[in-house]
Amino acid sequence: MNILLITSDQQRWNCLGRLSPEIHTPNLDRLADRGVLFERAYTVNPVCTPSRCSIITSEYPSKHGCFHVGTSLPEEYGPTVAHRFSDAGYATSLIGKAHFQACKDAASIESAPKVHQLDHFDSWFGPYFGFDHAELVIGHTSEPHASGMHYGAWLRKQGIDPTRYFDIHDYDHFGPWALPEQYHASTWVADRSIAAIDRAQKDGKPFFLWSSFQDPHNPYVTPEPWASMYDPSSMSEPIETPQLDSLPDFYRSLACGDFYGDDPQLQNKAWGDVKIRPELGPSDILSLRAVYFGMVSLMDHHIGRILDRLEADGTIEETLIVFTSDHGDYLGDHGLWGKGLPAYESAQRVPFIVSHPRVVDPGQKSQALQSLVDIGSTFLDIAGLDPLDRSQAVLQTQAWTNPAIEIRDHCQVEFRPAQGPYKQQTFIESQFKLVLYDTRDYGELYDLQADPAQTRNVYRDPEYMDVRKELENKYVKNGTGKDLIRERHAVA
Repeated sequence: MNILLITSDQQRWNCLGRLSPEIHTPNLDRLADRGVLFERAYTVNPVCTPSRCSIITSEYPSKHGCFHVGTSLPEEYGPTVAHRFSDAGYATSLIGKAHFQACKDAASIESAPKVHQLDHFDSWFGPYFGFDHAELVIGHTSEPHASGMHYGAWLRKQGIDPTRYFDIHDYDHFGPWALPEQYHASTWVADRSIAAIDRAQKDGKPFFLWSSFQDPHNPYVTPEPWASMYDPSSMSEPIETPQLDSLPDFYRSLACGDFYGDDPQLQNKAWGDVKIRPELGPSDILSLRAVYFGMVSLMDHHIGRILDRLEADGTIEETLIVFTSDHGDYLGDHGLWGKGLPAYESAQRVPFIVSHPRVVDPGQKSQALQSLVDIGSTFLDIAGLDPLDRSQAVLQTQAWTNPAIEIRDHCQVEFRPAQGPYKQQTFIESQFKLVLYDTRDYGELYDLQADPAQTRNVYRDPEYMDVRKELENKYVKNGTGKDLIRERHAVA
């Protein structure tokens, strides 16, 4: 069986036509019609590098060591999921954004100045972290470094002057982008993914392909007609800022526009894209959300081109396809933007579609919990390949073919904003979300059935105290949060 993983970057879990009438994603909808749409899927960390490294290692960030975007997975780390497939004779390709290494470390191939050494990327195509073939890009939309690596080398061949289109590094920026769509990174990812499929078939090999799109990550810009596809007045309003008195201190400091307040372990050390944008009025917020939806629809169009290629000769009938994202985007919910430390569904939850050739009753939705850490090892299991020795995954093989089956009883999300003792762990069950912090006596507990928007933290609510104790004891007992809870109780 061929295996195709398609990922977006910073896509909200419900930005799918099958889940929201506000957005048009006909190709992702058609993929869901072939398989199962999982509505309860979670990242392992709400920023790029940790979650992406977890996909290829089947390990949580606390184990593989990449806990934010300033960290790098060593190139010799492994074996990865891709190593297993390459060793088994698959044609393995990574097309698009990797972000396994730091993008602000001059020693990293995914950082300046190396990303702009286009002559190198004219001739180097891997191997990279177990993928025999790699064509890479880093950055997003109009950022200067988004015109580098293999994508930049391709742009140069097309006669594109990057200084004309890739000159905005303001993450707040939104609106139309002058870059013609035929030169957009989503066009390029689809083109090169199709070429990888053709190459595998020519060589008579099954393929393991990761098609990694960069949208809808900010800066929120996209070419026309996609930038104007949605009427801002038709956009739903963001979730309002919740009751702050029951939340950890950093929530209140963010709401006041003070980046992480006076906490010495967070101030000037915490990485994240969470920021309050008081300069955006209500109409600006809706306009930005409309452009974000246009970015998703443009990407969906080019995902459709990959699906068209697979359908053209029937290859799709022998291809397992998974679509997901590395994390979400607050997009104004709770007064926040981007992603980072606050433990809201908008950032922690991701879209998740599985199209398995042998799915039972295709086109169904499922509430079975899914985690990004499970993807790679489940691929290996379905392919009949040896598991990774260090894997922390739960195999989802049965759930991916039968929407009635649930494997996981909880998902775990980690966040470590900086090197140091401050850590956050989130545990999500079917009804409750528990958020714990080491070296701190605060915490969070949400009843997701009664309060899906997480407007009320009931961590210290007497009505929920038995639930809190039961959940804490559960995760201490199985070891998942043992060290964290021990630290927290020592402080209390």
